[in-house]
Amino acid sequence: MKTMTLDELRETPLTKEQKQAIRSAAKKAESGKTTEDPDCPKMTKEELAEFRPWREIHPEWYKPKKTEIHMRVDTDVLEWYKSQGKGYQTKMNAVLRAYAFG
Repeated sequence: MKTMTLDELRETPLTKEQKQAIRSAAKKAESGKTTEDPDCPKMTKEELAEFRPWREIHPEWYKPKKTEIHMRVDTDVLEWYKSQGKGYQTKMNAVLRAYAFG
């Protein structure tokens, strides 16, 4: 398999064989006579039931939706967080998350 950019695809016309393979696959799909793809085998309902949401499998990649709020914070607390450098709001959120969810 070769990875190509969109520009490379536009500059490289399909061969006659490639066009024929695409047309043949399209006809099979339209007629319902598709064959099983070894790279994507059919799955049973039981196998499909084992699927989990992406965020459960890779929680380290999941970024929860953010909601903007306005709240009052003691000035000395806010100044301390700001003195810790860039990202003080993210740090405050991390403390709230740790308190809420352990």
